Amino acid sequence: MLKRYQEKMEKISAEKMAYFLDKDPAGLFAAEEKAFDSKIREVCDYIIEKNTTIILLAGPSSSGKTTSSKKLVRQLTERGKKAQRIELDHFYKPRSELPFWKDGSRNYETIEGLDLELFHHMMTELFEKHEAECPTFDFTVGARGKETIHLEYSPDTFLIFEGIHALNPRFFAAMDGHPCTGIYVSLHSDFVAEDGKVLIPARQLRLTRRIIRDRVSRGSEADNTFAMWDKVLKGERLYIQPYRPTANIHINTAHGFEPFLYRHKITEALKNFPADNKYAPDAARLLQMFDAFDFCDGTYLSENSLIREFYR
Repeated sequence: MLKRYQEKMEKISAEKMAYFLDKDPAGLFAAEEKAFDSKIREVCDYIIEKNTTIILLAGPSSSGKTTSSKKLVRQLTERGKKAQRIELDHFYKPRSELPFWKDGSRNYETIEGLDLELFHHMMTELFEKHEAECPTFDFTVGARGKETIHLEYSPDTFLIFEGIHALNPRFFAAMDGHPCTGIYVSLHSDFVAEDGKVLIPARQLRLTRRIIRDRVSRGSEADNTFAMWDKVLKGERLYIQPYRPTANIHINTAHGFEPFLYRHKITEALKNFPADNKYAPDAARLLQMFDAFDFCDGTYLSENSLIREFYR
C-alpha cells in the first residue's frame, strides 16, 4: 500500500535479519529486493490511473533517487508507456557562480545553485515544440558539459524529474499547468536490537551509503565525506524537508540486509582514518555501530538492485 511521508521512523529488527541471513541469505536478498520493486509497481499503477504524466521525485542525499527514477522509467516502458527521466543536477550553475554559506564556503545544497531560468526555457520548448535539448553538467570540473541530451515530448509522455529540489514549488511554475505527482524517496528505517535499542539510525546508514559511494565512484575518501556531511544535513533541513509533506507518495529505500552488506566496505573505508582529523571520533562511532552486525558479501545482490547505487 502506498504511503505518504510520516515523521515516525520505521524499525527493522537486526536479530531477525541476522537469522534469515544465516538460514537463507539468497532468500532474504531476493525478498527485500522484490518488496522494493513492488513499491515501484504500485507507484506506476498510481500515476497511470491518475494520468499524471509529470513526476517530481525528490529526497535527501544517498536516498536512492537515481535508481528509483530509473526503475520507474523501466517499469513504465515495460507497460508500453513513453517515459523520459531528467536529472535536475544537470542544471547546476558553474561552481564559480554558486552562492556561499555564512562561513564563506560554497553552498552546493541551495536551489539558488540551479539555473532555473534555463530549466524554464527548456520546459517551454519541450511543451511547445515537443522537443528540447537538456544540458549536462560535468561535476569533475564543476561546469556545464559540451554535450546535451535530446528530449522528445508528447502529451502521453511521462516526464520524471529527479533531484533533491524536485518538490520545491519553484519547479511547478515550469509545468505549464500539468498535474504532477510528488514522490519523496528516503532511507526511513532504523535498525534495532531485540530490546528496541537503535543500533544504526537511518541517517547514519545513509552516511555509510554516501561514504562507500564517494570512495568507489568518485575517488573521494571518507574524511572528505565527513567534512561536507554537516552542510548536506543543514541543506536538507533548509531546502528539502519543508516540502516533503507535499509529496503524494513516500518510498522507503531501506533493505534489511544493508548493515551486514556494508560492514566490510565501511571497515575498509575507515580503518586508516587519520587520528588527528577532527572527524576521527565520528568515524570511530560509526565503525562501532557495525560491531553489532556480522559480515556478508554481495554474492546474492542482484544486478538491478537499488543497493548497487552504493555498493560496487
